[in-house]
Amino acid sequence: MLRVRVGLSFFVLFFSSVFLFASFSTVHSETEEATTSAMVNGMDTAALNALIGHLKENPDKGRVTFYSKARWQDGMRSFTGFKGYRVDGEMVHEKTRDFVLLGDEATEIGGTDTAPGAVEELMYALSTCVIAAANANAAVMGVKLTRLEVNISSDIDLHGVFALDPEVRPGITNLKMDITIAGDAEEEVLKKIAMLGYQYSPVSDTTRNGIQFTPEITVAN
Repeated sequence: MLRVRVGLSFFVLFFSSVFLFASFSTVHSETEEATTSAMVNGMDTAALNALIGHLKENPDKGRVTFYSKARWQDGMRSFTGFKGYRVDGEMVHEKTRDFVLLGDEATEIGGTDTAPGAVEELMYALSTCVIAAANANAAVMGVKLTRLEVNISSDIDLHGVFALDPEVRPGITNLKMDITIAGDAEEEVLKKIAMLGYQYSPVSDTTRNGIQFTPEITVAN
């Protein structure tokens, strides 16, 4: 069993979720080829390798757009819905997917603690995305995992959240990640798999490298 510690700081984006398909599209191209048709860690390696081969042969493909829609309920509670997404411009699963996440905040900052807060949901998105990306790489490499865990702690300063100090940012000021991994491979291979998950997870990449955006604001009747 290995534990890999990764330190991150000064994040600029809060993501609420990520889907496994996004991790499929970021499987590291230098991973070892597995046997053609096998289920490894609950994943179809033939399908994974076919996807990787398709993307290699078609560099203009593989563009995915996800959508979310959040609505305020009351207090600090809100609901966020997820339905279809676009793959290379085509909407898929719009009528078959209907996921809803509830968000709230802790009682100490004005919420009612009926659901995880946005920072906690970012931690959820980051950890599950790292796990998905790591497992996809392990499957392609033919490595059977027996344990894969991601533990995260993050710090914020409420002086920044409530605009009490212009020198304090409202976002996460420090984040620590522990990855624990075990499987039927050598220690260095397992470390590589864990780091590939950290490096090629879309949410991990976004939180580490940032993305700029400006909202369009509509004043409704």
